[in-house]
Amino acid sequence: MPARIVSVINMKGGVGKSTTTVSLAETLAHHQRRRVLVIDLDPQTNASIMVAGPEKWNGMREAERTLDFYFESYIVQQKAKPFKTLIEKQVSDLKGKPDVALCASAPEFRIVERDMIESFVKRGFQIDMIQKWILERFANGLKTVINDYDYILIDCPPGISLFAEAALIAADCILVPSIPDYVSRLGLITFRKRALRLINERRGGPSQLMVLATKYDETFSLHRSEASLLKDNLGEAMFDVRIPQHVDIAKAAEWSETQRTFEQKYGAMAKVIKALGEEFQSKVELAPAL
Repeated sequence: MPARIVSVINMKGGVGKSTTTVSLAETLAHHQRRRVLVIDLDPQTNASIMVAGPEKWNGMREAERTLDFYFESYIVQQKAKPFKTLIEKQVSDLKGKPDVALCASAPEFRIVERDMIESFVKRGFQIDMIQKWILERFANGLKTVINDYDYILIDCPPGISLFAEAALIAADCILVPSIPDYVSRLGLITFRKRALRLINERRGGPSQLMVLATKYDETFSLHRSEASLLKDNLGEAMFDVRIPQHVDIAKAAEWSETQRTFEQKYGAMAKVIKALGEEFQSKVELAPAL
């Protein structure tokens, strides 16, 4: 079966989006024995460095194996380098080398996006035409690897950019990590009513929405009440698992030159992350594939 494509996004930063992407990839590969590809669309490159480490990531960048070069080659040469050449396999620092691969981003990606849009606008392209061009090129790359993995997790930048929209349109599922507070809940409601509706129209069918409470503090009454409201509003779309605000989550995001067991890496949060992978798999397998 082709991979299920899951775009991980939130309109705001600081919600644990990249951490969620990487920890989910590692638990799916380690506990579920799934083949997982992480695609980092965020120029901040957090997911890339978390999952591959700064040295390997920098090597990929110097070898021109990051997404900015992929899209830039389309513009300069009218023909992209093969998408598969961007992918670095078995990048996790977990012992046993679970099947986690990476398609990395770089800070230059933001510049490429800006220059590309400016170039197209000067040539008379409308925004919807630029969006279609990006989506087609992104889809061309995904098609070459979709049968090599069980899950493709796309770490999107905060907010909505043309590249993030392309990832959302291509996705079977959209996963939104969200801190359970009032402002975030309003943002989710807006996302469902406006952005998600438009995305599904362009996609030509519904994508599955999943929401995960992150940086959750059980002792904080606001978090408890807002998490309950989210569950009431979202139903099955809301995860029962909640990711706590915990130092072991932060430590797990730091690359280790020494390989670690899953329990060593995630510490007291190992069972929570394992449960996340189990619930995720049970939810996403209900989603219709493209």
